[in-house]
Amino acid sequence: MSVLTRFKAFDNLLSHLFCSMKNICFSANTSWYLYNFRRNTILEFKRRGYRIFCVAPLDDYSQRLADELGVTFIPLDMDNAGNHPVKDLKTAWDLFKIYRQCKPLVVFQFTIKNNIYGTLAARALGIPVANNISGLGTAFIHTGLVGRIVRGLYKISQPFAYQVFCQNSEDQELLVTHKLVKADKLTLLPGSGVDLKRFKPVELPPAPDRFRFLYVGRMLGDKGLRELVEAFAMLKQKGVSAELKLVGFADAKNKTAITREELKSWEEQYGIEWLGSSDTIEEILARADCVVLPSYREGLPRSLLEACAMALPVIATDVPGCRSVVTHYENGILCQAKDPVSLYDAMMAMINLPEQTRREMGQKGLEHVTRNYCKTLVIDAYVKVVDSLEHRKLATA
Repeated sequence: MSVLTRFKAFDNLLSHLFCSMKNICFSANTSWYLYNFRRNTILEFKRRGYRIFCVAPLDDYSQRLADELGVTFIPLDMDNAGNHPVKDLKTAWDLFKIYRQCKPLVVFQFTIKNNIYGTLAARALGIPVANNISGLGTAFIHTGLVGRIVRGLYKISQPFAYQVFCQNSEDQELLVTHKLVKADKLTLLPGSGVDLKRFKPVELPPAPDRFRFLYVGRMLGDKGLRELVEAFAMLKQKGVSAELKLVGFADAKNKTAITREELKSWEEQYGIEWLGSSDTIEEILARADCVVLPSYREGLPRSLLEACAMALPVIATDVPGCRSVVTHYENGILCQAKDPVSLYDAMMAMINLPEQTRREMGQKGLEHVTRNYCKTLVIDAYVKVVDSLEHRKLATA
């Protein structure tokens, strides 16, 4: 039975069941996000006896949320890439109906539209929300009309949130400075945390004839992929023996998406290999010498955290989010954003470092992640929100 059919089958019974149950909602713009980034938090709340509802558009991971994590999945009709006001109003109305039906103690929301429209919907119902602002890319990279609209919508909606989490100190300062979120509602949180049992150093022999670079993330222009390809082309022109693999979704709905045709042209022209998405990224990381993220801006880049957890040196741009993880020539190398020459120089520098120096970089990255980004820190923060709401509920009963 599909998750959509299963949801419809439960629909007539929900109103009779929900009032007596401890319910928590997780809401995002993809099921993939909830499955891959919030799985550990969901499982912890299930262990504590809560019934979990995951609200997201249908994708290949919706069924896995239901079957593997045992949540109730509720499909959400959402246009992730578009900015059509009528469609966005419908999303807000759909979230209102879903939250009214579920009657959760709290809704944990992720990604821009869920944070904005979900907060307004929950406010109308008197339901507390805790939002995770994972990066201010759309609001601050793009300074035109879209950016102004996003900032305005954040300013309207976020005062109604019970709690707002952000993932780096620079975003935290911007949210307060631009009066998008009040300081007393903001908490700095280490992303979605890293599972140190899954991501751990693996001793594999280096490739004897080439240096292996790896990019992990969505196939987007804002991630600096075109600059990465240009820098890699420079390496090839210099006769450097190196390879570049790309892992992640080709998200055609994003305005800066790299098309499959462009990815194929990179493979044919430069020998770059696009592997698509992977559920076993740790196995791919284990066969890399260095992870590269030339992004224009990040919240807290999971790809860098996971690379560091596996004791890999990294190259990243000197931008918010990335520099929260990477200290120049300590656990990696920083370069300038939107600058393929600077990125080429960083890649050459990494190749030319003695192997022992790269190992030391990797070890310092592992120590940094272990100390600051373990998944338990994130789970504890969400548990604290629920505990405080439980106490408030008991006090007003």
